[in-house]
Amino acid sequence: MSKEMVQSSTAEKIDWARNLAVADLLPKQYRDKPGNLLMAAEYADSLGISRMNALTSIHIVEGKPTASADLIAGLVRRAGHKLRVSGNDTEAVAQIIRADDPEYTYEVRWDIKRAQVAGLAGKNVWKNYPAAMLRSRAITEVARMGASDCLLGIIYTAEEMGATVDQTGAVVEARQTTTADDVLAAPEPVESEPEVVEAEVVEDDPVETPDAPAKATTAQVAQIKRGVTANAIGNEAAKAMLQRVTGRDDATTANLTGDEATAILAELAAFEGPAAASADTARAAIGATA
Repeated sequence: MSKEMVQSSTAEKIDWARNLAVADLLPKQYRDKPGNLLMAAEYADSLGISRMNALTSIHIVEGKPTASADLIAGLVRRAGHKLRVSGNDTEAVAQIIRADDPEYTYEVRWDIKRAQVAGLAGKNVWKNYPAAMLRSRAITEVARMGASDCLLGIIYTAEEMGATVDQTGAVVEARQTTTADDVLAAPEPVESEPEVVEAEVVEDDPVETPDAPAKATTAQVAQIKRGVTANAIGNEAAKAMLQRVTGRDDATTANLTGDEATAILAELAAFEGPAAASADTARAAIGATA
């Protein structure tokens, strides 16, 4: 745990955030925003990293903290697990071997074809820095798969949450606000992303038989949408979550089974990180003394 934060009172933390907020060397998301600074510092405290590390590696996207791929990799390795990453401009492979389960290897592979299907390859940062983007996606996905307990709820990068980033993962522009219905309903055709439309507009599902799995209930779908909105999960991140949990590229709330919906709700529950309470307390303190 960060010594500087442990030894500081709440008043001292607030004073630190207000004084630092005027620095023009800060990332844009923290400049003149002491509340954001304090929130990042609280997450630094919970993760056991320094404040400066938090300011360069934790990015707040619409109130939701995200971590750089390098920070996620560092947390996994600090916990004693082996993380191996290899790749180039066309493919990246990340593997985790847990210290408590050395006989099994978690592996994730990201390539340009997968990026195209996800509607990512056309973005400028993906065109200019494909190796960095593929590496980032592979690291964060394998970490969620094999070592989510190390991440304490900060399990996505800013880019996965829909923000525009540079090659280091730093936020250049926050994502546009979307609703749960926009994120999870079957998408309308989008001219700039024909791959995604092609994969998801198909509605010709097989005729149900007595052996077919039961569909998700209306209540389950509504709960998923509320969870996405409450956790400020971006469009691409929500799609990726549905595809990863179900194992289907065409997964939307319109065709989930009951078992898949249950698994997705369990995934959403993991977004309640242990730092949330302290962050809320700190934000309330700033409001009380402003």
